[in-house]
Amino acid sequence: MKNLFYRLIIYLDTAPENDTNYNIALFMANNFYRVANMRISELAAECFVSPATISRFCRALGYENYAHLKQECHSFHSNDKKFNNLINVPLDLMKHDPHAATNMYVNQVVDHIKTLPDVLNWKEIDQVLRLIHDSENVAFFGIQFSQSAALHFQTDLLMLEKFTMAYMDSSRQLECAKELTENDLVIIVTVNGYFTDSGHKIMQYIKKSGCKVALITNNHDLQIPRLDVDYTILIGESQNKKIGKHTLLTLVELMALRYYCMYYPSIEELKDHLL
Repeated sequence: MKNLFYRLIIYLDTAPENDTNYNIALFMANNFYRVANMRISELAAECFVSPATISRFCRALGYENYAHLKQECHSFHSNDKKFNNLINVPLDLMKHDPHAATNMYVNQVVDHIKTLPDVLNWKEIDQVLRLIHDSENVAFFGIQFSQSAALHFQTDLLMLEKFTMAYMDSSRQLECAKELTENDLVIIVTVNGYFTDSGHKIMQYIKKSGCKVALITNNHDLQIPRLDVDYTILIGESQNKKIGKHTLLTLVELMALRYYCMYYPSIEELKDHLL
């Protein structure tokens, strides 16, 4: 369910307000409970568009059809599902003692990050960094926070004069995957492995391209039957699903620093280049 929120927010943050799909996204963002029980014709009437336009918008968000999207909206009715993606802190503790809840969560994060030196395989990471440096095109694929972390890494790499692609919008990711070649590198970032469900079309094009594939994940048991993975970077233990985002962010910052040490020109080399 959280993936739908991400997709709608990205769309509302990037699309022009006079875009037809913007109005559909805005209506949905304010009417999740209504959409769960609306027929496609009813939603189309509310948004002053045709049912076919609604169907195209659903596909643009990464859903097979309106029924698929509607099913996800319906699941949001349950309060227990509404908060199932939040942190490992009891709600009663947060309600009655936020200081204790803070202490509990911080200890979880610190304990998990402390395992990184023993978990990270720097030989594997260095091979991926070498490919980032040498590959003609580098593209990150993921959803939700995983892709946000990829965007953070993309920014650091750009500061180090390496342009990469890390589109937040699922339709842009799909178009990017269609353009890949065997000379390119794909980095799939998925803390818990959820991208393997929502990104199946993207992975078909990745496989078809024959490019190199690196996987960054917290899920030791993650299997991607539709894709051959060349490099795997593990960032923690599988059971720590709700803490993995912190180790992911720590990893990409360490990788950016390592890339700087290995490949960024020295001041003297830059002078020679400018001359």
